[in-house]
Order: sequence, then C-alpha cells, then structure tokens
Amino acid sequence: MNIIKKTSMVIALLGIFIAFGSFGIEAFAQDSGSRRQGPPPEAYTACEGKSAGSTAEFESPEGDTVTGTCEQDGDRLVLRPDRSKGNSGGRRHSPPPEAYTACEGNSAGDTAEFESPSGETVTGTCEEDGDRLVLRPDNPPGKGRRNNTDG
Repeated sequence: MNIIKKTSMVIALLGIFIAFGSFGIEAFAQDSGSRRQGPPPEAYTACEGKSAGSTAEFESPEGDTVTGTCEQDGDRLVLRPDRSKGNSGGRRHSPPPEAYTACEGNSAGDTAEFESPSGETVTGTCEEDGDRLVLRPDNPPGKGRRNNTDG
C-alpha cells in the first residue's frame, strides 16, 4: 500500500510538472515574441523595389515617420533610419527624403526647395549630413512662422 501511495504521488507530481511546464513554455514563447530583435517588418517593406542607397520611409507603430536609406541586409534591403548628428536622445524626426533629393547635384550653401507631402513649398539651404547634402529649411515646420505683412 505504501508503494501505491508513492507511485500515485509521483504520477500526480509528474502531471503537475507537465501541465505547468507546457504553460511556461507557451508563456515564454508569447513573451519573447513581443521582444523583437532587429528591424521591424516595415523597414524591409519600405525598401521593396528600391536599390541600395535609395531613400525611403515608413510609419512606425507609434505614428512617427521614419526616414532613412536602404542598405543590404543579407539577401534583402532594409531601411536604416537617419540619425541627426549629436542627437542621442529625445524623439527628433529625421529630414524627409525630399530634403535630400532637393539638394542632389547642388553644393553646400546652395539654396533649394521641395514640396512637402502637405503641399507646402519648403525652401532652405543645402548642408552636409554625413556623406550627403540635405536641405535645412529656412522656416522649419512647427517652428512658429511669421508672415511679414507690414508693407
């Protein structure tokens, strides 16, 4: 009778370990899925049909526009976000691709312009940004524009 009790207890404990063990594995699998490593899928989608060095953008899950350059990642292209010089913190947005395109063929210090996605004409000066030129707006969006109507 003592052997039957011990055997029953071992079987019961094994059942508990198996039940909680599979629950733990499933919970771990779900948890590790939320801690994605590497670029998001949108970073690959943004570069589909483009070539290495092309500019691209996508909207992040937070609603931010992420701009950057398509770079080779194995057998696929992936968008590597632009990083502003000296910007190690905060949520600063990178220039849109049009700001780079507007300065293609120009020199640093040249004036240029482009039309924003909202239809606004953005004018500014071409400045170096790494190995490329980018248009720095005379009146950056959201920086309190002044209309001089005094004559």
